[in-house]
This record gives sequence, structure tokens and C-alpha cells, in this order.
Amino acid sequence: MNPWFEVDKKGLAKIVERRGKIFILHELLQNSWDLDKATKVEIEIKPEAGKPYTKILVKDDHPEGFKNLTHAYTLFAESEKKTDPKRRGRFNLGEKLVLALCDSAEITTTKGTIKFDKKGRHHSTRRTMGGTKFEAMVRMTHAEAGEIITEANKVLPPMGITTIVNGCKIPSRTPCKSVGAWLETEVADGDGFLRRKYRETSVSFYNLREGEPAMLYEMGIPVMELGDDPYHVNVAQKMPLTMERDGVSGHYLREIRGIVLDGMHDALSEKQARGKWANEAIEASENDAAIKTIIERRFGDKVVITDPSDREGENIAKAKGYTVIPGGSFTADAWDKIREAGAALPAGQVTPSPKPFSPDGKPLKIIPLSEWTIEMDAFTALTRIIARKCAQIENVIVEFTDDAGWKFNAAYGKLTDSQGHMHVNIGRLGKDFFIRLGGMEGQLRLIIHELGHHFGHHLEESYHDALCRIGAATVKLAIYEPDLF
Repeated sequence: MNPWFEVDKKGLAKIVERRGKIFILHELLQNSWDLDKATKVEIEIKPEAGKPYTKILVKDDHPEGFKNLTHAYTLFAESEKKTDPKRRGRFNLGEKLVLALCDSAEITTTKGTIKFDKKGRHHSTRRTMGGTKFEAMVRMTHAEAGEIITEANKVLPPMGITTIVNGCKIPSRTPCKSVGAWLETEVADGDGFLRRKYRETSVSFYNLREGEPAMLYEMGIPVMELGDDPYHVNVAQKMPLTMERDGVSGHYLREIRGIVLDGMHDALSEKQARGKWANEAIEASENDAAIKTIIERRFGDKVVITDPSDREGENIAKAKGYTVIPGGSFTADAWDKIREAGAALPAGQVTPSPKPFSPDGKPLKIIPLSEWTIEMDAFTALTRIIARKCAQIENVIVEFTDDAGWKFNAAYGKLTDSQGHMHVNIGRLGKDFFIRLGGMEGQLRLIIHELGHHFGHHLEESYHDALCRIGAATVKLAIYEPDLF
């Protein structure tokens, strides 16, 4: 009976080649690491002199060797690794992809030997006393061989398994921190189908060495670069990888970054907190303190969010030394997390502008004219004189409120080019504002400050120009018309 499928070895090799030759080492290495009783894995990478070939040898000391030698050449055979999320294999595919890149290869184990060459596949009873040896000749330049040797030192050997490359032991690396986390993994069900499920596992973070890009690891095997992330991340279980096993989904990567932020936020530098990775990390974070740390590292400890509903509130915040975070700094999901964590609030909630003039503003408790004192009458007259003679504002409506809950001494609203509206809060200024010692200076400061708002807000040059112009004109008025004061 003819088989359903046939594999074009050259075509498969071209597809596998895209992953780079380091893929060969990773696949063979993880097979040895997955063996429960292996304590040592040795790798030799020897370029052939004067030839575009490299000899690759990988051997381990697992006492039983290959459990089923036919798995060395059978694509997608049922693998016991599928049921164990702590083992790297899935489809019984890795060795076959490696063989696609080999000109010749030989696998010798406790069950016998299989040799692959130009004539096909050959079996032999030659066997090892323990462990498995994979030996192959791969078309590879000396430069590619050098890259593999360099990349080999980036793996994270598991505890208890000595890993040696060309006679040199790959040094173990101690994580700066390990945390428990619930992450998606792949596990075979009772029928052998791989299903995705969430499972608690360990996630470890490693400091970057000089010049190292941050990497995402699956049980010590590099999977992909992480960009500007601050740490290497090693997940101690199967990850939901792409078919080529060289990446994860955007959703999974966000979860990883959230775990990094929650676990390492106290150690982040200002530069690390400014990385693009942090924006995604905030979206997935479950730690309010971590989110607050990112905001503080990036923007300082006095921050507000830009507030389209209260632009003057933004200006007040800036004048008080707050950093206003632009709306485009984060995604909508990240902003939701930032607000929920209380890491930053809109300017209108932190430094609200006075809003007695807006339709949605809370009505102020206005003091009726019948309750005005002679001092309030005099203040109103002085305000209108300075407005007309020093600021060229023809008329200013003055009202007094007694509202200690309103956080402002006074507020000014421009009605037209020649008319304004000023509210003065006796509840904040105190009822002796008009009669205490030095009251005239305090009144003039208040009047000039508020009239300046006819021409701009606190941070505008027009506002400061108006203050200077009104102040100078008031001095001149006091000199030439002192009776007005």
C-alpha cells in the first residue's frame, strides 16, 4: 500500500534552514536534557579542514538510551513528552528536522544503530553500553560553525546536568529571582491531542551580560529575542510556540512581561522602566505597586494625566511642578490599569481648575448684595478701576462666595474682550481679608493675578506679560491718582 505522504528532504531542509544552524544544537541538546537520568551531555562541533562541512557530535550518559529507535526517523509518532509539560518535545519532530540538514548521520544507542547516508537508512546491531550518541556531517561554513559555538554558550543548562561544548563546560547561571506564575502550556489529553491549558509553573529572571539581547527561554533553550526587555526570562514548562518553535503569540508575550514587571519592579532602573516592553507589561500586570513604580521611574513622583475636560487644570498642575503624562503614552488597556492602581489621575481630579462658569460646574454659594460689607464694596470698586485703567477691561462683574469647600481663593472668567467675571471666595480668604494689616497689598496681588487671566493661563507668555503690564500701570496709577487707593 502506498503511503499518504512522502517527504522531500531537500525541500524540508530549505524550510528548516530559515531557523539558522543553531537550531541543530538546540534540538539535540533538549533531547538529552529531557532524559530523566542523564547527568552529562557532551557536544563537539568540528569544522572539516578545507571543506564546507562540520562534524557535529552529541552524546549523553542516560543509561537506557533511546526507548524506541524507530522514533529517530518516524515523523509525528506519539511521544511520551506530549503528556509532560516539563519536557520540551511535542511531535517527535525535532530529530527529523535536524536530519534534513545532514549529509550523513548516525544514531547509536542501547537498542542499536541507525545510519543515514545517500543510499538511505540502514540498521545495525552495534549499540552503546549506556546513553545515546548522535554523529552527523552538516554542510556548514566555518563561520556558521563559529556562530553555533558562540550561541551554545547562551543556553541555560538545567541543574544536575553538566553540559560541555568542545571540551568547555557551559557555566551555570543563577537567576536573580524566580517566581510562581500561571501560564498557558501544552499537554496531551487522554486521546493524545495537544490541548492548551493554564498551569502554575516557575518563571526565572536572569541579568543581562554586556552586549546580550534579552531572550525568552523554554526550559533553558532560547526561543526568541525580547527587544528592550530588562532580563532574560526562562519558563519552566512547555510554552505555546509557533510550529517552527521560534516565537510565541503577542498575548503570551504580554503575560510574560507582566510577570517580569510584577516580580522585578523594585529593581528596575529609570532606563529599563522607559522601555517599550513596559507598556505591554502594565497591561498584564496584577500588582498595583509595580504599575506605580513604572510611572514613578518614568515620570517622577508628581504626575497627572492629561485631561481634555480641564485644560486649565493641566496648566495648574504644571505650575505646581507636576509632570503631565500625554494621552498617547500608553494604550487604552494600560491606562485602565494605571487608573485602577491609582498610579496617576487626570489633572482635573488632582489640580482642578475653578469651574463656576462652566455648565457642569458645581454652583457656588453666592453672598447676596444685601449682605455685602463696606470693605467688599470698596474691593469691588478698586477691581473695576484697575481693570479699566490698567488692563483696558471695561467692566468686571464681581461676586463674593463663602465656600470653604471650594479650593480656590478666587477665579476669573473672560466673558468678552471687554468684560470679565470674578468670583472672590471669602470662605478661603477669611472675613478679615479686607481689614487686616497689609490688606491693601493682598488685595492688589489678588486683583492683578485674576485680571491677568483675561489674557491667558498660568503657563502662557501672554499671561505673564499681562501681569507685568497691569502691575506697572497700577504703580503709575497709585503715583498719579493716590486718592483712588
